[in-house]
Amino acid sequence: MNKKSIPGAVLGIIGAVFAIIGGLGLALCAELVSGITAGVADYTWAAYVLGLGAGVVALIGGILDFKKPKVGGILQIIAIVMIVVVSILMFFQWAMIVALILLVIGAILSFCLQKEAK
Repeated sequence: MNKKSIPGAVLGIIGAVFAIIGGLGLALCAELVSGITAGVADYTWAAYVLGLGAGVVALIGGILDFKKPKVGGILQIIAIVMIVVVSILMFFQWAMIVALILLVIGAILSFCLQKEAK
């Protein structure tokens, strides 16, 4: 009775790659702004913890989606929340928006489309 969700896993992994790219971009921008303002507007913690963390959580969720789709879907939803929070704190970035869309679709598919493993 082992189930798997391949489309949700693939979209989760692709979304995780975009989230990691977006997290690196956010971290670079946060470091530049922090350096220019001499630490007054210091959101580098949000870029590292939430931006890159969302990519890592989404990647783990996408990989787990092959064997345990429910757990993978829950981890993808956690990554979605992290992306929304970091986007509200800093700014919306194209890679994070693409990752958000892919992770939402991947999480829905991981809960809806499940096949029996052979």
